[in-house]
Amino acid sequence: MRLTLCRLAFCSVALAGCASSSVVNQDRDPVLVMISNGGALRYNKDVRVITTSLAGSPASLWPRLNAAYASLGLPVTERDSSEYAVAAQNAQFSGRFANEPMSRVVDCGLTPVGSQRANSYRVWLSVASQLQASGTGTTLRTTVIAKAQDQSSSTAAVQCGTTGTLEHDLAKELGAQ
Repeated sequence: MRLTLCRLAFCSVALAGCASSSVVNQDRDPVLVMISNGGALRYNKDVRVITTSLAGSPASLWPRLNAAYASLGLPVTERDSSEYAVAAQNAQFSGRFANEPMSRVVDCGLTPVGSQRANSYRVWLSVASQLQASGTGTTLRTTVIAKAQDQSSSTAAVQCGTTGTLEHDLAKELGAQ
């Protein structure tokens, strides 16, 4: 399971880079995210890793991270308790996330009539988080990758960018200010 989790999402985190603050794929290289069925998703946009410093150890925060995924309605598809890593792969949503408009968490652009695609298209979210010991506390690293598709047409899915709200919500559930 540990290798699958790495292939699932943390490969994208590693490709995006490691640092103590928010990181974006500065080179804008394509990012390949392996999924557990052996397939891959290719993202040409930036993969953003949001980091948050938290009080407490990864072990003490681990149950709260799992509870945060559940409270936000993110179905966990991969979990590695030895690495304190969790992911929800290709979770499907239609217009809403946690009782709010989907556009609160992802930006998929506008439809031809000017409305938010995220609020009217089917959205697939892949969210991965990991708790890492740092100094006297813990660093929460989270990445969100999304795509959306108009279910009433045969057009291809569009890539979506994160607004940073979902990453903030997860951190807040773990005690971040």
